[in-house]
Amino acid sequence: MLRHAILETDKICAYVKAAGEDSEKLDGIRPGMSALYRLDQPITGVILAVMRGHDCVITGKDYYLVCSGRCDASGVMEDLLFHDRRSNRSFPVKRMRNGVREARLEYETIAYNPDEDLSFVKVNLGTGRTHQIRAQFASRKMPLAGDGKYGSRVKCDLALICKEVRFTSKGREYTASIPLPDTYPWELFKQS
Repeated sequence: MLRHAILETDKICAYVKAAGEDSEKLDGIRPGMSALYRLDQPITGVILAVMRGHDCVITGKDYYLVCSGRCDASGVMEDLLFHDRRSNRSFPVKRMRNGVREARLEYETIAYNPDEDLSFVKVNLGTGRTHQIRAQFASRKMPLAGDGKYGSRVKCDLALICKEVRFTSKGREYTASIPLPDTYPWELFKQS
């Protein structure tokens, strides 16, 4: 598969990971490069691939999602998350124990669609835990649209995208960005 880089330097390439692809086994990236971070398999988004040994610092990642219910205007979610490998699900627990990790994210609600009872939300991760965004929103009774694993009843592809990644390399700042999908439920928020 020939993969088109959306941003490219001699040591770093930004690619689009399609829903269903494994971010650790992307075909078609330049030889000698590997993904700097991972995205859950059903998520679309920007992935950075870096030459081994090259210094690259991520300064920000913007995720966008559509979730059920009316989300507060903005806020912070902090939880202790446990990832159960057998069920491949993460969920909040009340106290620290073996396998539990702190999880933090900040969010800002961009729009709400009362007819569909869906919120369009921008998220900045403070930590990167397995299924973190999905688990934290679902635990607050706002599962992501299309996320049946975490209780969504909305029928669509998982409505979560890593839209933009900002990073520095050799003292220069870069931004790699992709457009939001134009399918349901994203189309409900085109004017936002």
